[in-house]
Amino acid sequence: MNKKKYIIIVCVICIALIRIFTPYMGRPFLIYCHTLKDGKIQDEAFHLSNKVKKIELLSANEPCTRFIRYCSELEELSVLCYPETIDIDDISNPDLKSLFVGGKGVNWSSLNQCTELKKLTISYSNFTTAEDISELKELETLKIIENKTDCSLNKLNELKNLKELEIACPNDIDCDNFSQLDKLETLYLGTSGKISGLDKMDSVVSLTLVHPDKEIGNDVCDMDSLKELTVYDAEFSDEVESTLEKKGVVIEYN
Repeated sequence: MNKKKYIIIVCVICIALIRIFTPYMGRPFLIYCHTLKDGKIQDEAFHLSNKVKKIELLSANEPCTRFIRYCSELEELSVLCYPETIDIDDISNPDLKSLFVGGKGVNWSSLNQCTELKKLTISYSNFTTAEDISELKELETLKIIENKTDCSLNKLNELKNLKELEIACPNDIDCDNFSQLDKLETLYLGTSGKISGLDKMDSVVSLTLVHPDKEIGNDVCDMDSLKELTVYDAEFSDEVESTLEKKGVVIEYN
């Protein structure tokens, strides 16, 4: 009888350990990870997978990476994967509200699974097309910054709830790709290429331009709602400045 009892106890312990550490046999109820508290990274510790709300991954190779999708209350995730490459499918939790990805990734289209996202930042990455995020209908803030590859933006008009957009990439930027975003109020554009179509951005209140072509000054003058303009490393003509000042636009050069 005692032998049978011990066998049952051992089996129960083994099943519990498998459940904790192997996501493929059910939802794990513990996850060992860094969390955020008041904006500060906490030491690694075990957390109930259905209670953790903020996780900080400091490497793409952290063992907890494959558990991210099972955290049912997870709202905020930050991934710093230099110099490794992260599989985006591993971190695509549909409950996420805020996601930061720093570094290169594969399977970027898996981001479309994060249907509740309101804020997305992609930094120093190999992200190449907005089609991979075109289904994020709740997204309000999007930042694609210091992108190292050309990035196609022709699906951004699908993100109807966007209020803030920041794009910093090496290729030309055609604002026609996001000119239908009626809620967009804050726009930041940085590129070593050309910027076109700013005259179509009638809802934008605050605009920041980095390395702009001086010839786009006339387009800026045709932005109906513009109130704040910040320009880096360039200056517009006196005529453009006068037109903007008459419209009540505050101009700041850096």
